Amino acid sequence: MLQNPKKCDCSNFRIRKVKVEDIKQVYNLLVANRPYVGLNSRYTYFLLAKDFSDSCVVVEHDREIIAFSSGYIPPSRTSTFFSWESVVHKEFRGYNLQKIMFLYQIKITKTMFFEGTVNPSNKFSEHTFCNLAELLNTKCVKKALFSEADFENDGHEAEILFRIGPIFQENFPLVLL
Repeated sequence: MLQNPKKCDCSNFRIRKVKVEDIKQVYNLLVANRPYVGLNSRYTYFLLAKDFSDSCVVVEHDREIIAFSSGYIPPSRTSTFFSWESVVHKEFRGYNLQKIMFLYQIKITKTMFFEGTVNPSNKFSEHTFCNLAELLNTKCVKKALFSEADFENDGHEAEILFRIGPIFQENFPLVLL
């Protein structure tokens, strides 16, 4: 059972690469945070853990998964990390865990660019991406990737692509987790 994060010992946070055995907890975390995150089939998350474990991460607190971030390096853009999905347990928001996961993913993939998409109504994620660029002392460029019409009648908002970079390792902040 999760402790009240206001009273938690934050030194108990641990970030690491995802494993197949984590998917039950990851899936439950995603389900608990609907509609703020999309939800794919469990099979998708098993494949992410199996085939993209070098770029997908979890954050644990007292051995419980409280955050997850998935992403990959597109084969045609090997200097770019694309962030697909991230989620932080609602009781652990306010600790910058999303940003810490992004920094960790950039570090372990050794990429020079970080990309992700944000819906126009998601001002929090937009702020996080812009703040990440500022922290890395680089630029953040936004452009439309998919329009609402591209999703036909799914009720899905447009997706705006955020591209951060170039990112140089000497500008990389220390991540203590």
